[in-house]
Amino acid sequence: MPSYKLTYFDGRGRAELTRLIFVVAGVPFEDETFPFSEWPGNFKAETPLGQVPYLTVDGEKIPQSISFARMLAKRFNLAGNDELEHLKTDVVVDTVTDLQNNHYLREFDETVEDHDQLIAKFLAEEAPVHLERIEKLVCLYGSEGFSVGSYLKWSDLHVYDITSSMLKLNPCILDKYPKIQAIRKTVESNEKVAAYLKTRHETEF
Repeated sequence: MPSYKLTYFDGRGRAELTRLIFVVAGVPFEDETFPFSEWPGNFKAETPLGQVPYLTVDGEKIPQSISFARMLAKRFNLAGNDELEHLKTDVVVDTVTDLQNNHYLREFDETVEDHDQLIAKFLAEEAPVHLERIEKLVCLYGSEGFSVGSYLKWSDLHVYDITSSMLKLNPCILDKYPKIQAIRKTVESNEKVAAYLKTRHETEF
């Protein structure tokens, strides 16, 4: 079996999707984390593109979190049964990533004086646009509790992870999106995910 090591800050961020894929697949991996304070000196120079997360597979370092998450999902049968399901799953993942990127753009914007106002505007005006798109895709491609088809895929894990961040900002933000709520229940009811969530320590992001 290949060896895997995931390297990222001590947080969920862009690494959590990959962690959840490993958890659901039941595949062991090394979860290497470090505080942000150690990033400039000890870790940045070792990365392929000067960014994290990266995945080391049998000693080879691979950057770009969505790319290696997609590879793992296909390898562990979490991407769909055929090319069309792979495509639909990718569409959902990319649409969820649009929400994630929009959130991070606002969350880590250091150019504004009123950060709280910026986040409030994001939650009121921008996040709902993305959530409506995700909800629509689930209506088109999925079934009750699943974003695509009728079994758990990496797109469901991505929906779960990123909407968890949204719920931390606003506990009512998903009230208008029953399809997304159903996906969250599916993921949380997975025995492996439930066990993982019980032991996962709380992080800043």
